[in-house]
Amino acid sequence: MKEIAQSKDLGVMIRDLRKRAGLSQGRLAELAELSRTAIQGLEAGKPSCQLDTILKVLKVLNIRLYMDHPLMKGADHE
Repeated sequence: MKEIAQSKDLGVMIRDLRKRAGLSQGRLAELAELSRTAIQGLEAGKPSCQLDTILKVLKVLNIRLYMDHPLMKGADHE
C-alpha cells in the first residue's frame, strides 16, 4: 500500500501504472470517458482535479482507494 500525501504523488503513481499497463494518455482518457487534458492534469499533479475524474481513472487502472482512521476501526465503514 502506498500513502498519497499530495496531488503530485497521485499523479506519479497513476502515470507509472498507466505506462506499466501499456496505455497511452489518450487511450486511458477514452476508457475513463475523459479528455486527454484531464489525464495530463492528473498525472502532472494538478491540485484542482475533481474527485470524480480521479475515481474514473482509478477504476480503469483497477486501483482501489481506501481510507484509514483510528475512529473507523470496528465500525461498519470497512
